[in-house]
Amino acid sequence: MKRICPWLILPALLLAPCLLVAESSTGGEPMVDWSPAQKLPHWLQLRGQIRGRFEAPSGTSMLSGSSDPYFLSRIRLDLGIRATPWLRFFAEGQDARSTGYITSPAPNAIYNPMDLRQAYVSVGGEGTRGIVVTAGRQELLFGGERLIGPADWGMSRTFDAARLTLNRGHACVDLFEGSSVLIDSTRFDRHKPGEHIYGAYGSIKDPLPNLTVEPYLLFKQTLAVKSETGKTGDALVASPGVRLVGKAPGRLDYTTEIAVQRGSYSTDRIAALGQSYVTGWTIVPVKLAPRVSVEYNQASGDPSSKDGTRNTFDQFYPSNHSYYGMIDQFGWKNLKNWRAGFDCKITKKLKLRTDFNEFYLATVQDALYNSSGASAVVNRKATSGHIGSEINTVGLYQWTKLWKFGAGYGRLFAGEFLKQSKADFGYTYPYLMFAGNF
Repeated sequence: MKRICPWLILPALLLAPCLLVAESSTGGEPMVDWSPAQKLPHWLQLRGQIRGRFEAPSGTSMLSGSSDPYFLSRIRLDLGIRATPWLRFFAEGQDARSTGYITSPAPNAIYNPMDLRQAYVSVGGEGTRGIVVTAGRQELLFGGERLIGPADWGMSRTFDAARLTLNRGHACVDLFEGSSVLIDSTRFDRHKPGEHIYGAYGSIKDPLPNLTVEPYLLFKQTLAVKSETGKTGDALVASPGVRLVGKAPGRLDYTTEIAVQRGSYSTDRIAALGQSYVTGWTIVPVKLAPRVSVEYNQASGDPSSKDGTRNTFDQFYPSNHSYYGMIDQFGWKNLKNWRAGFDCKITKKLKLRTDFNEFYLATVQDALYNSSGASAVVNRKATSGHIGSEINTVGLYQWTKLWKFGAGYGRLFAGEFLKQSKADFGYTYPYLMFAGNF
């Protein structure tokens, strides 16, 4: 059993009252934007986060129509030491708990007592002409995080990795290799054996006005996998891609990402494609910033399970919460998704977002995959690929610089594919949350 380290949580609990109320020097009004971390010497960083979220979903993973209300808590404590302008040490502990979850113990996706989330050394930066080397347990996030990101809405993902960052003017490139860390509530977290990620991710700002181009090449290696005919071998997926982010006249904005995948999966050949297109329009240039947007996401599926070619797109290690519906039931894998949305700032501190989604399978001969990329529903005899329709509304209130509150509601109405698969109850996901950073 994993040993819990309460001494790592204690500093956060002692600092929390200071975060809530401190008397200002002018007028004695409550001052909630002050953190004790501001009083530390410049070479020492002590930060953390306290987050809580109440969820009451029903239809979890589309496997059951029952409701399951529970509360999730997550505490982080960061310690950073800048030994010199070019040498930095960083460590982060995390404690994640669940209360009221329908099963005990709760799954590792939401429950993991105190563990080491990050621990790395960073060399470079100031005085090194834009060269930084980071080695150890760390976050990796690139671009829109559709392929590599921490997925911070949940437990959050890190990697045991080495990373070289090169900056020069408007250009930047990251070269990296690593392995995703497995969450294990029973012992110290360790990286996933036999699975590695390598890559180069670039960024070029303003090759044209208001445009950023992000070319990349990613490799994912997995040992001892089985082909469609059951033969055991190794897999290597190469994924070249490009992401474009820009603004156009008339208050238009756009984001495009296309990734091709080739390689081998034991004796199978890989041929897959993922693409995403987003266009937004800020209706009027006022503080409310009302914006409408439309989006299309597609990821190929495999129409035949015995032809020696794997066409299912591999989403790698994404942050999916902002994509494919707020309820987090789908991944960028054998999917077609249309979305229309509206967002605005009701006040300076209050933001509102609402959207409508339609989901289809790219092919009914492949599975419906959840947000983590695992198979959720398989029905190769289905006559319709319509998964369902989803509505979402999310509000976020930034009370102070340190504290924010949020609430959301998502509802998936089952489409013909789910009905034919005897999962016609859909999915409902309401939540309330708070987060404090110090």
